Amino acid sequence: MRLLLAWAAAAVVTLPGPVAQRQGASILIDAVAVDGNGNPVADLKPGDLDVRVGQFHTPVESLELVTPESPNNQGRVIVLLMDDITLPQSEVPRAREVANRFVSRMLPGDSMAVVLLNNPSFESTDDPAKLRGPISRFNVTATGVLRVDDLAEHVFGTVESIARGISEAGEGRKVIVGIGSGGLFDRPIPPPNAGTGKNLLPNWIACMKALANAHAAFYVIYPVSIGMARADSGDTGFARETGGRAFIGTNDLNLAADRILKETANYYLIRVASPPTGGSGLRELQIKTSRRGVTIRARKAI
Repeated sequence: MRLLLAWAAAAVVTLPGPVAQRQGASILIDAVAVDGNGNPVADLKPGDLDVRVGQFHTPVESLELVTPESPNNQGRVIVLLMDDITLPQSEVPRAREVANRFVSRMLPGDSMAVVLLNNPSFESTDDPAKLRGPISRFNVTATGVLRVDDLAEHVFGTVESIARGISEAGEGRKVIVGIGSGGLFDRPIPPPNAGTGKNLLPNWIACMKALANAHAAFYVIYPVSIGMARADSGDTGFARETGGRAFIGTNDLNLAADRILKETANYYLIRVASPPTGGSGLRELQIKTSRRGVTIRARKAI
């Protein structure tokens, strides 16, 4: 699966298609900087960053911190994508619990939407009462036995549709939180030897393009109880590719939600010049910092 994802990433970088930034224009990147305890780091300077677009090192033109208190804060658009297909029935109450946590911690200027995987239509709102209704009614829907490739194809299409829907929703932070199976949301491409007969690479590429154009970060919470609390950052799938995180198998759902809300409300806007890499497709993006103990997360392609 790692080889397939690497292949997919390479294809995203070279395949032609519309993107938000054009050659010669400035590129605006939203990135999260956290310390070893997961707390936002608020004092980075341009010289602390090393940005590479494609094969080119690109100097940082400006670095702007966004916090809930700063005048440049334009609020967030948060989409809660709830897995009503594969989530175990026993974990439905926990999924409702963590979804309500997001609603209760909305900040002024935020808007939110609740989307079901089996019915991906949505409308964002800043009214908590309108969000709690569909959360309270959330349940797993009987869909019969789905092939793994059909399910993955459906997830790709749903996420792509959400990304396109939020791409024009102002300049604030765009966040998608997948609440459901970690294997579904964090590692959605079936292995090459699954015998499915479908080539899902084009679907993956189209989805990654839509997420990149929307500047959307994807987070995953898998609300399945375990004996020991554990929060892992996935190294493949939507979370890694968009600069988000995957919380897989954690007993403390409130902690997972609070960490997502904290880091999506405290982030940097990094402006760099678009290097002459040629082509109009997505390009690989790497951001590193010279600050010890600080981790930078951003999307992997622009």
